[in-house]
Amino acid sequence: MKYYWKNGFYIDEVHFDFDVETGEYTVPTGYAEITEELYRNLLDGQAAGKRIVTGADGLPELAEQLSPDPDPVANAEKLLRSMQVRVAALAIPAADDAAAFTLAPLCKTWTAGTHYDALEIVNHEGRPYRVVQAVDSLEHQMPGSAGMLAIYRPIDPAPGTREEPKTFYFGMDVKEGLYYTSAGKLYLAKADLPACTYAPGTAGVWQWEEVADTE
Repeated sequence: MKYYWKNGFYIDEVHFDFDVETGEYTVPTGYAEITEELYRNLLDGQAAGKRIVTGADGLPELAEQLSPDPDPVANAEKLLRSMQVRVAALAIPAADDAAAFTLAPLCKTWTAGTHYDALEIVNHEGRPYRVVQAVDSLEHQMPGSAGMLAIYRPIDPAPGTREEPKTFYFGMDVKEGLYYTSAGKLYLAKADLPACTYAPGTAGVWQWEEVADTE
């Protein structure tokens, strides 16, 4: 029994006519003979999820499966959902961190080389950020990196009460009357501090009042 390939497998005893005079099967031109070992290996590979193709030498070989053709309806639905999420993000007021935080899981992951408009929401390294001003993102200027708080502001859903204080981060807009935590301590903001660069507890900064633990 011999095995052949021509855009598919052929076996002499099954597919070809037997010539009584020569005692052999008549194999038409264009059929490449292959070994039984190769035949078995190719079938095993196909069973494992690969496809069998004709190589440059005319012999069969294994190849990865082709990606399925994109589903235009699925792509349209994905685009629509993305646009709806973006519109929803732009409609949330800049000060409404609670709503922004709720929507954030549906928003895209930050990527370099992308234009972001002000008020869009992006996710980076497990944390959501609000775009403060329109920006064309650069690989070395990701959210959370030095000097980028004017562009990407971390979203903190805490209301800023004594029971649920906000977390202070360098450069944030501090609001009078809200509570903040820093270095394991609780502080009350005594005045607005836009783009604050003075951490709670900084000597001589009267705008921060440490709140004593009454428990």
